[in-house]
Amino acid sequence: MLKSDRKKNVFKNFDGYLKPLNFKAEKAGGDPAYLLKLDDRVISFFMNFKDAQWIAISGIKISILLVEQYLIEIFGKDYIMEKYFYDEKKYFLTTINDKNFKNKFDSIELNTEYEIINFTNWYIKYLETSGKEFIETYSYLPNVLKKMDELQAEGKYWNEILAGGPEFLLRGLIISKLCNDKNHENKLEYVKELYISMADEYLPYLDKLKERLKTVETIYNL
Repeated sequence: MLKSDRKKNVFKNFDGYLKPLNFKAEKAGGDPAYLLKLDDRVISFFMNFKDAQWIAISGIKISILLVEQYLIEIFGKDYIMEKYFYDEKKYFLTTINDKNFKNKFDSIELNTEYEIINFTNWYIKYLETSGKEFIETYSYLPNVLKKMDELQAEGKYWNEILAGGPEFLLRGLIISKLCNDKNHENKLEYVKELYISMADEYLPYLDKLKERLKTVETIYNL
């Protein structure tokens, strides 16, 4: 099956399920995506049609727009647009992604319409089950904060739920502040210590964020 035919079949199957749910397809380029744009967040997933006749596909990604607004302010929009192709159309900064997701069809050739149907049906089942649960749980920031605290208590890092490179720590601080976290000051010190030991080039951004957070209004009171 030609790559163009593989794409056509995948899009047909996904469109039939996702368009009634108000997902918009961005089919151009090497990483077509489906996005659900809401007032406060964007839910998405991406694909890549490999020359080796298989399809890479991501788990659910959630962009919490308020969180990312502060991150963009700290780094500067020009920097964000250049580094992450951020365009507020197809590419949004990801706050949280489903890191437990595994592509069952990773490196498996899909050469027939039947195999394509199996692939899309499998992913749709993910969207209806664990993907739906992920969205419902982590679209609510206090649940993200709770997961961050659980990970930290286990000696793990927040990047097991938060997206990005070293900036995931800044996302965690923003979420902590928005949730009026009683342990916010401790988290500031925790992040500072991690940056000193592993990514000291981020310390100026941490200082800038600390000042900005002084004027950020909380939206939850835990």
